[in-house]
This record gives sequence, C-alpha cells and structure tokens, in this order.
Amino acid sequence: MSELIKVFKYDADGIFERDDLIVLEKGEKVPDGYTLIAPPVPSVNPVFNVKTQKWSAGEDASVMDPPPLSEIEKLTQDYADLMLYVAEVEQKTEQTQQDNANLLLSLAEAGVL
Repeated sequence: MSELIKVFKYDADGIFERDDLIVLEKGEKVPDGYTLIAPPVPSVNPVFNVKTQKWSAGEDASVMDPPPLSEIEKLTQDYADLMLYVAEVEQKTEQTQQDNANLLLSLAEAGVL
C-alpha cells in the first residue's frame, strides 16, 4: 500500500533545499537526500547532519546585514527625504501666514487697525 509522505530535501552538503511530498510503498525507505525530520523554524539555510540525523540551526536571520544601497537607491532616498522636508517647510509657512491673517483680523475687529 502506498502512502503520501512529507519529506525534507537537502543537497550534497546537507543544506536544506525544500520540502516535498513523495509516495512511498509500505516498507520502502526514504530516498537519499531526503529526511522525515523537519528543519528548525525559523532558520536560514539549515544543514542536515546525516550521521546524527539532526539539523543545525543554520545562519541567524537577525545577524544578516541588508545589502548596501546602490547609488540610484541612495539618490532616490535622499530625494524623498528632501521632498518631505520641503513639504514640512511649506506647511509651516502656510500655518504662519494663517496665524498672521487671524491676528490682523482680530486687530481690525478690535479697532486697533
């Protein structure tokens, strides 16, 4: 009788590649390069040790540095920062003009002007 089983594939160096579903006949062994043991989650590039039948934790995802920004990405970010700054300055200018208009109206209503 055949059975659908979830297995975990690793390459010749033991590095995890993917999980698969395979059909095994009763008594048939899992093919080389596959294991029934799930890798640890979360992990980046866990390695399976065939002798101990255990996965290593792999690389720590929190330690991995993001790739450096390209020149275009740096310029795009600088442009976005400048546009945000300009928008903030314009908003402050408009608020100042509104405040001045309100003060002049108050003075005119009070008969000072």
